[in-house]
Amino acid sequence: MSSRLTERDARHRRVHAQRLAPHAQETATVADIAAATLGLQAQETPSAALSVRARGRGLTVADVDRALYEDRSVVRTWCMRGTLHLVATDDLSLLLSVFGPTFATRGPEPRRLAEWGLDEEAVEAAVETIGSVLADEGPLTKRDIAAHLVEAGVDVDPSSRAPNVLIRRAALRGVLCEVAPVDGKNAYDLLDSWVTLDAPPDRETALATLARRYLTAYGPTTKSDFAAWSGLYATDVQTAWDSLGDDAREVRVGDETMWVSTDAPDALDDESSASPHVRLLPRYDTFLLGYERTNRPIPTMYESHVWPGGGIIRPTVLVDGRVVGTWHLDRSRSPAIVTVSPFEPLDTLDPAGGEDVRDRIDAEASDVGRFLDTPVECRVEPE
Repeated sequence: MSSRLTERDARHRRVHAQRLAPHAQETATVADIAAATLGLQAQETPSAALSVRARGRGLTVADVDRALYEDRSVVRTWCMRGTLHLVATDDLSLLLSVFGPTFATRGPEPRRLAEWGLDEEAVEAAVETIGSVLADEGPLTKRDIAAHLVEAGVDVDPSSRAPNVLIRRAALRGVLCEVAPVDGKNAYDLLDSWVTLDAPPDRETALATLARRYLTAYGPTTKSDFAAWSGLYATDVQTAWDSLGDDAREVRVGDETMWVSTDAPDALDDESSASPHVRLLPRYDTFLLGYERTNRPIPTMYESHVWPGGGIIRPTVLVDGRVVGTWHLDRSRSPAIVTVSPFEPLDTLDPAGGEDVRDRIDAEASDVGRFLDTPVECRVEPE
């Protein structure tokens, strides 16, 4: 028999699973957070760093850089949906074994490469060349890699997006990954010279592990949510979801059937469920990308405020697992200004007439400043 959860309970469980609840953040490292979320969306490295901040008490942007470039406990590379993520190094073998074969040749990029005069044979030769060049001279920037490709006779325009697409292909093949910047530019080196990885699991095992880890990181959730988060083909989604078996427990949230991990508690403790939980999430935060549209944590009427088009996802204000506004950080002045724009008056959000929410927004803005090592002033518009 399914247990029943209120929508509020479901939101609190998601906040807890995503390490967005205060008590879930203690002693978390950058790698802990990347593992708990199964990867943080990272097409913008500064935004990925702020996603870490929202989930880790006391961490700083320097800690993120250290994890990336010194400890190498996390890596920035392409995986879910074929997009850039900050992932735990210990998870990279799993993720590449699933998403590498799926996205290396999927999407509009093969067509674009063909338009640039690069058929599949030429692309694979280019990837092999990239690997050879990095073995001899890595790390290299995109410009350096493009120059070496031209020198090797690959017909590629260095000023086009073709080098980007070839680098992405090489990353999904497990050839390279992003490493410490060179002269302020993104740089790449051989993956196996940067980190040491476990042998990849077979695909069936990898899909089963992925589904279990997703359920733990995002539940309560559905198979459709897993499909939206992963971007996998329907057959792989079904295989992964079917593998859950006794590892998943059915719950009812309103009129919808969802699933949680069998390891999830039957009920959250008082600290976990206390309100309000307030977090300032950055652009492209993974919490907003973990569910299909109908299950996103935002009222439909306000979606365009967060997803204005063009692939943009704006920074959001999260209160008790629900998006209630957007925010913006202006670092062009001192102190930097965090401007919060709630969708509705704050006094509608909690029994204290908005005072608790406003106080916690101020505390979050202050913590953004602490994380970035810059003084911050918080404004709410309109008051």
